Amino acid sequence: MASSIFGNRRNNSALSAVQQVRSILGGDPQAALNSMYRNNPQFHQFADSMRGKTPEQAFRENGLDYGMFKGMF
Repeated sequence: MASSIFGNRRNNSALSAVQQVRSILGGDPQAALNSMYRNNPQFHQFADSMRGKTPEQAFRENGLDYGMFKGMF
C-alpha cells in the first residue's frame, strides 16, 4: 500500500489522524491549522497540493473515501 502523510495503512492511520486533529482543534481550529502549516513541511506541501480541489477530489486522490470522513468534522 502506498505511503502518504497518513502513514502506510491509509484508512486506519487516517482515522487516527482525524481523531487526533479533532482533539487538537477543540479550541481554535484555524490557529491549529495555521500552526501545522507553518511548522510541518509535509502538511504544508500536502495542503498546497490540495488547494483548489473539492474535498471529494482531495480524498479520492489520496485513496480515501470522503463519505467515511464527512460526518467526523
